Amino acid sequence: GIQGLFAQKDQIPLDPKLANHSQRLLIKIGMISKDKPAKLKFGTFSTDKRNGPGVLKKTDVATGIQTEDPSSLLFSFEVTNKTGDIAKVEAVSNEETKPGVNSDTASDDVSVYISTSIDPEDLWVLLMTKTAGTELFSLKNIFLTNGDDEISFEIVIGEATGKLENTAPKGIEAYINGNPIGALQYYSGGSFSYKKFIWITGQSQPQMQLIMASVFSAMMEVADYFEESSFTE
Repeated sequence: GIQGLFAQKDQIPLDPKLANHSQRLLIKIGMISKDKPAKLKFGTFSTDKRNGPGVLKKTDVATGIQTEDPSSLLFSFEVTNKTGDIAKVEAVSNEETKPGVNSDTASDDVSVYISTSIDPEDLWVLLMTKTAGTELFSLKNIFLTNGDDEISFEIVIGEATGKLENTAPKGIEAYINGNPIGALQYYSGGSFSYKKFIWITGQSQPQMQLIMASVFSAMMEVADYFEESSFTE
């Protein structure tokens, strides 16, 4: 029943529609390095062809001359599923300092572009923002769209597993057209705070399942969650 779904220890509360049509997937984390994204595996999804920071190039159509793009590549990787479908993920940083704005408060915007081999024309863009100096990305300032549809996110916090408030599991749940399609638990509280989980509904088409797997993987990497940084509500 619904009460049982919300009462599981060390787990964020899930919308019953998502809980009934998904499995809790433990994120298995491989070698962590500053040079490239962490190797991830959860359920039938895994990341591969991981690349770290670099300089983007843009080519003038008329002259064919290449110049450096003001944006910088943060990372890129691919996400594959059990049938061999591939999602390509590329994160770009646009650090913007406006006249008259202190550099310590300038916004650092990250754009993540996601496309798949299932439907190459369906490009999704994930926007995340942090305030310089904090290194924390706000879960309230996440925007995800493909130009036609938008996926929204809700912060979810479970019950504390101990006497302290910081033992409560934390995560976010994704919705499209009011329907839950996935969730990420980035903090489990208690003795298992290091464990992270993902849920992806089986009611979605393979394209959307692959997109959500890519989005959650990118979120964790954007926030440097496998090293020192994290999210803030």
